[in-house]
Parts: sequence; C-alpha cells; structure tokens
Amino acid sequence: MSEDHLTHCQDWILTSLCRFSPTTPITTPDLASKLSHSVHRTETYLEQLVEMGLVRVQHVSGEPAWRPSSEGLTIGTVV
Repeated sequence: MSEDHLTHCQDWILTSLCRFSPTTPITTPDLASKLSHSVHRTETYLEQLVEMGLVRVQHVSGEPAWRPSSEGLTIGTVV
C-alpha cells in the first residue's frame, strides 16, 4: 500500500488518527469531534482504511475504537 492510493479524505482521517491516537484506540465520535466532522462519514473512511490494512478496529466498552496499524502509522506520520 502506498499513500498515493489514498483519497484526500482517507489520508486526512489516517493522518488525524495518527496524530490524536497513535497507540490507544479512539472511538468514532471522539475522533469525529476532534475533526469537527460527521461521525457517519468518519466511520466510513475508517472502515475503508481497515480494509486496506492501515487501521485496526477493536471494541472498547462495546463500541468500535480505532488505531492505526504499524503500516498505517508509518504512512500517516510521513510528512
């Protein structure tokens, strides 16, 4: 996977996830709130990034929470 394959929005979500929560999972509403972005659209992009192997999902208190995979962290923190 290369960052050339990411849409602008996928890149923005991945970069933001790496900045706000590089190792600790963050819920969709928390990430969307930090970005002033729609929860539904944020979750859609996160799910796409999971399919690409760049984000991992786990459940925290029964709610999906997200964190970058090691590859996602590498791509999401490249300046």
